[in-house]
Amino acid sequence: MRGVAPLEIFNVKYFSHRGWRAIGLGLCVVAMLTGAGSTAIAAGDSEAVLQSDQALVRAMGSGERGGADRLLDAGFTWISSEGKLQTRAQVLENLPGVANAGMEAEVRVYRGSAVVRANRGRVQVLRVWVKRPAGWRALLYQEVTLAVKSEPASSAADSGECENPCKTIPFQPETEGEKAVIRSWQGVMAAMARNDAETYAPLIAEEFTATDTHHDRALTKIDRIAQINKQKQNGARSVPPALISARMFDFGETAMMIAKEQRPNAKAYYNTRMWVERDGRWQMLFSFNTRIE
Repeated sequence: MRGVAPLEIFNVKYFSHRGWRAIGLGLCVVAMLTGAGSTAIAAGDSEAVLQSDQALVRAMGSGERGGADRLLDAGFTWISSEGKLQTRAQVLENLPGVANAGMEAEVRVYRGSAVVRANRGRVQVLRVWVKRPAGWRALLYQEVTLAVKSEPASSAADSGECENPCKTIPFQPETEGEKAVIRSWQGVMAAMARNDAETYAPLIAEEFTATDTHHDRALTKIDRIAQINKQKQNGARSVPPALISARMFDFGETAMMIAKEQRPNAKAYYNTRMWVERDGRWQMLFSFNTRIE
């Protein structure tokens, strides 16, 4: 019954025939109880993440190293809006300020991981949390300052092949999940290089957003598909950024990659992406791109 709404089961079984009424009602009750349990767990996780997130923001703002230390994961990374990357130890040595600290954050929980957003105006803030045995821990803090005016898309004449990252990359995934995610990501990059919206679409989650230093707003899945189709009509193609280095985190049903990338004749940047496994396919949830100034 995974993915089926309780009332849908009730409608099919209860109203289709009088003889199915008792069975249908029983299935409906079981599904409703199961769904209610899942909803309660999700709501509990969301509240727990928000409480931990608020505690971390307070600790960072007040200079409380002990409070921050308890909430930062061992693999924690901080990326400022200028593209300065700091490790957990560097952050704890000199606690940096949290952007948009006073605003109410939004959270999405994906089982053992969670995505927290605190956006205001041009300043976009992403915090990724992971569920550990001791509780929720922050794995990433990243800022993006949107452009005042979107920069022209990087494109080139339809010639040459996309080698890095479409075919080969200077990174070796370790787990089977990471390998599957890399294949999905390379499929996205190759589809963008070919202006192939049909291949691109199934590899992208419906809630996908692309946030980067080059645009004046975050782009949705629909926006990206429109971009691909427009480039195809104009006879141009995208130039995928080459991967320089990467770190990956396999959470089971989700995975995250912090990549350092560089477009031709442009500054390098850090791009964090996250994926979720749905119906046997890895779909990209977001791309969060901070240029290194």
